[in-house]
Amino acid sequence: MTKVIRVSISLIMFFLFTLATMVHAQQASTNCKNLEKENRLDDIKINKIQIKMTRVIESVYEDTIVYFKKQKKSNNQPKRLDIHNRGLNILVLNLGNQVIKMKELLEEVKEQGTNCLKIVRSISDKVNATQGIHAEMLRLLGNKNTTEHDFMGLIKSLN
Repeated sequence: MTKVIRVSISLIMFFLFTLATMVHAQQASTNCKNLEKENRLDDIKINKIQIKMTRVIESVYEDTIVYFKKQKKSNNQPKRLDIHNRGLNILVLNLGNQVIKMKELLEEVKEQGTNCLKIVRSISDKVNATQGIHAEMLRLLGNKNTTEHDFMGLIKSLN
């Protein structure tokens, strides 16, 4: 009789352990999918910031470009970036906030362990590149001699 009880308790323990393992594995894969969706949303937000930055710079310099085309000057010197442009400064700060969110997402994915290795690789490269671009944008905004062309090159490299 005691052997039957031991065997039944062992089987019950085995099935409970198996069930707990399957539930945990399912939650981890669901977490990876949610984190991947968050990563896509961050990409979309960065693309929107990129489009807005391009619009801000083009709208500021649109009149001067037309002016130079009308006069047809041969001496077209590159226009300096307006470092006091409030819209552009806000967008650069928004980009910085997105970088911070992406870093937090990266840390969250790293905590998942080996379940989300593909996401970790893609996010870490993207975070490092975006962080470098943001730092360069801040540096260029601090320089009075920055040209619009230099800044547009950084904006285009956000992709």
